[in-house]
Amino acid sequence: MKLSSRVSRIEVSKTLQVKEKALELKAQGVDVVDLTAGEPDFPTPADVARGGIQAIEEGFTHYTANNGTPELRAAIARKLLDDNGLNYAPEQIIVSNGAKQSIMNALFALAETGDEVVVALPYWVSYPQQIKLAGATPVFIDTRESNFKITPSLLEKHLTPNTKAIILNSPCNPTGAVYGKEELAGLAEVLEKHDLWIITDEIYEKIIFDGLKHVSIATFSNLIEKSVVINGFSKSHAMTGWRIGYAAAPLALVKAMSKIQSHYTSNASSISQRAALAALQGSGEAVENMRQTFEMRRDYIRTRLDSRPYFSYVNPQGAFYFFIKISDVFGASMDGNTISNSVDFCSVLTEKYHLVTVPGAAFGADDYIRISFAASLDEIEKAMDRLISGMDQLVASKEQSA
Repeated sequence: MKLSSRVSRIEVSKTLQVKEKALELKAQGVDVVDLTAGEPDFPTPADVARGGIQAIEEGFTHYTANNGTPELRAAIARKLLDDNGLNYAPEQIIVSNGAKQSIMNALFALAETGDEVVVALPYWVSYPQQIKLAGATPVFIDTRESNFKITPSLLEKHLTPNTKAIILNSPCNPTGAVYGKEELAGLAEVLEKHDLWIITDEIYEKIIFDGLKHVSIATFSNLIEKSVVINGFSKSHAMTGWRIGYAAAPLALVKAMSKIQSHYTSNASSISQRAALAALQGSGEAVENMRQTFEMRRDYIRTRLDSRPYFSYVNPQGAFYFFIKISDVFGASMDGNTISNSVDFCSVLTEKYHLVTVPGAAFGADDYIRISFAASLDEIEKAMDRLISGMDQLVASKEQSA
């Protein structure tokens, strides 16, 4: 039976092989350390969970308005004004089943065949696939030589008459890069001159380090009129399983996104909406405690990585990932297997050292790996021991064969 061409445009996950091997080893009783997590390793804050439980107990378990309850949209509007300086009416907000759906809604509403959507490389794995699903073409800006950030000159070089939108992610998955106010101002100067949309993915907003403050590019000049601000509760409040996110945008676009959403999922879970409302009404202490723990873990990993001269990375200032360059050991061999790319490297780590990481190929950067520090410090300590042992052996192997 023939499947649609849409399916053939979507790539198979580059992490599947490594994950399957890890599961096989775990089933054999092997002590495997997994640093692939894309979600906080904390429980949802108790007051937030209670909001969901109360919704069930009160029978608030039916359909809501397609774009979210009035109470939640009003609370999100207050949050955007108080935290981000963005003035949106509740009618300009649509609540969805996670930030991922919010991005997909925006792309379906904006992009079509022949359009281009600009994305920084390395990128979150779903961006290119979502763009393709919308019928558009992803255009990548390689940021590996610019500290994983798009610069104004790089942006100018990649804009064409076919550019419909840019997706900007700060703090960034997989690199942890955070755009400062001056950096965003430089990009804003370029974007103001072009007729395109800005999809600004701010889902890691609350996980930011070194005393930095998150800034939304939508705050610059008149960019709010052509911006789609994407956010949610999955990362900040450890609510990945609740599937609740939102977008804020000009009213005409929100109406279009709502029309699309109404025909393939309808509203987000009523229970999750009540939990999200509770998250906005409190839980600030829990969010800050998680942030501080993530920063402590980051600092520990930096100390371990800096103990070896061959680890190359850009200090992550947000999110909970390190993106580590490993191409210096390409060409090395271990147990008869030659390391030629990031998938090979991760396979060796998994099979020989029982450490699971994500190959950079999944993010468009085959010379890197991503490790998550959404894990306990004990697990991170074991992981760093294994990563360093593996790199030591691969470096020695390459030196011997030189």
